[in-house]
Amino acid sequence: MPAAGLGTRLRPLTSGVLPKEMLPVGRRLALERIVDELAASGIRRIVFVISPAKEDTIRRHFGERGADGVTFAYALQSEMRGLGDAVLRAEELAGAGPFVVALGDAVFEEPAPGGLTLRLVDAFSAQNASVGLAVQRVPRERIGRYGVVRPAPGGGAGGPFLAITDIVEKPAPEDAPSDLAAAARYVVAPGIWDCLRRTRPGKDGEIQLTDALRTMLSEGGRGVAVPLGPGEVRHDIGGLDSYFRAFAAFALRDEEHGAGLGQWLRARLNHSDSDEEKSSA
Repeated sequence: MPAAGLGTRLRPLTSGVLPKEMLPVGRRLALERIVDELAASGIRRIVFVISPAKEDTIRRHFGERGADGVTFAYALQSEMRGLGDAVLRAEELAGAGPFVVALGDAVFEEPAPGGLTLRLVDAFSAQNASVGLAVQRVPRERIGRYGVVRPAPGGGAGGPFLAITDIVEKPAPEDAPSDLAAAARYVVAPGIWDCLRRTRPGKDGEIQLTDALRTMLSEGGRGVAVPLGPGEVRHDIGGLDSYFRAFAAFALRDEEHGAGLGQWLRARLNHSDSDEEKSSA
């Protein structure tokens, strides 16, 4: 679970010692929600990739063992050199088989906790894939912010998963191979380690996971993508606007306080609308 980023878009919340991944989302911390998601999908060993500045906070909170038999390990990314480099820091701790990559700044609303990750793991296994990732449809005008997959011809679009042949990092809208963008959850075969070591840094000096995934696919690896299903919503917590929305979404689902919060918000919004009508009159 990469969680080493600087959180610059969340300042001043992250200006001190508080990692963005340890911000509350509703009544649970973001990382706690992701740990719960992974545990519900059957994962029992989680490697946090963290920066030295976050080590004390995250390690002290989670320790070495959690609920449901989940164990934790920690790898350090001393320099922020991109997502690909962050994943590579976990090589010695990740084991010899395929593994999930779950970005630490994205939480999911799900009808069944862990359902998306479980479907992704199952599709990866069933298709004997080397690359698997969750995807979501994104408006063309925003497509340049994401890694975008290229579906294989007749690759099963409309089913529980689809075959893919490529993934392109932040394409121009007119060049995007589809409107299906990577959605913060991946499964990769251990061949990714060699591909990451061979990946050259981009113009920003960062090693991109997307580039290593492209290498795996171009060298004959099979790719599979699993779309988000009904009721599954990805929430990024990397920026203030998206973080506020994520907090509100989970707070409104809270069994104890959600209904009351919803009533208060509706009353507040209705009051604001009435004030605008009066001022315009």
